[in-house]
Amino acid sequence: MIKRFVIILTLLVLCTKQSMANDGAFYLSGNHLIPISESDIKVSKEVLNIVREGEFIFVTVDYTFFNPADEKTVLVGFEADSPTGDVQTYPKNGTHPYIEHFSVIMNEEIVPYKVAIVDKKEYFIQDKIEAKTVKEVTTSQKYIECPECANFFYVYYFHATFKSGKNKLIHTYRFRASESVITFYDIAYVLTAATRWANRQIDDFTLNVNMGDYEVFRIDKTFFSDKGEWEIDNGISRDDVNNDDNSRHDLKFMTYSGGISFKAKNFNPQGEFLLYSLRSDKYGVFDYRKDNLPSQIYTGKPLKEDDPFMIYPPVVSQDRESFKILRNLPFALRGYVFKTPLIQTYYEKQRWYKPNPDYKKTVLEELSEHERQW
Repeated sequence: MIKRFVIILTLLVLCTKQSMANDGAFYLSGNHLIPISESDIKVSKEVLNIVREGEFIFVTVDYTFFNPADEKTVLVGFEADSPTGDVQTYPKNGTHPYIEHFSVIMNEEIVPYKVAIVDKKEYFIQDKIEAKTVKEVTTSQKYIECPECANFFYVYYFHATFKSGKNKLIHTYRFRASESVITFYDIAYVLTAATRWANRQIDDFTLNVNMGDYEVFRIDKTFFSDKGEWEIDNGISRDDVNNDDNSRHDLKFMTYSGGISFKAKNFNPQGEFLLYSLRSDKYGVFDYRKDNLPSQIYTGKPLKEDDPFMIYPPVVSQDRESFKILRNLPFALRGYVFKTPLIQTYYEKQRWYKPNPDYKKTVLEELSEHERQW
């Protein structure tokens, strides 16, 4: 079965358990850092880095907090839902089975943490966390009847001492990249929870995302409205509609190298960060009867301004006819008029194709290295 694993990362003050509907497996739904005990601490700055390397997502969050009062110690936590679906749901040594390398450094000192298993939202009662044992949650009737839909979650918590004035806190961890029947990977981050801190916003917010070279992915327009709000190291973006959900408007990115960045002052998000790479955007098998070109087979940098999204190898053709059409993509991008009716008819149906009778496909040397791979 195709597996799915999603993480929700956020800045909260009180506990909020998120749920997301998925096909396959739900590996991780977590929350940022939350002051479990009452606090007047403000978030002055946050730099959130989300990097994909192979099958893992690495998260680093660099906070600057401001304490307007005297030094105080606050109980802070990180919430993570149990994985569900076709995955390992049993706790790993009392911790989440898919969170690794969890760490907290505050004002240049490593902060020790503990992990509690809880089964209700209001788990902080009378100044303590009402935790459950592994035995209690895994021998419950609900878990026995449906272990793949575990109804408990985890709280990684620690005591943070905020000195008067500015405080630096760096929080890191990694988890396996998510996957589903419709996505290669997806990530969710609960931005709206930032409003639960004392200043009800993040004064200076930066989000850096790097999914790797020659990657195509989408970000829902939930906390931004225009593609001009993003900076791209080396790539392009365009407004799009999710073909799998026509009501879902997003911004589609293609990164040749490097990543993308979003920056905002007095950031008061009205929606969450949702990033995903659709299987429908990438071809495993190209079939000319149902697939359009170019989509994402990378052949070099855009040859036309209205055709920025290309496909990249390797791609398997459904049949001999599909292979002929796919092999000639680099020439179609240049407007070559094909003598073979099947190929010409196909490309004439592509919105980006502009016939150029003067172009003759005789010199392979003019193609890029990627294009010559066809």
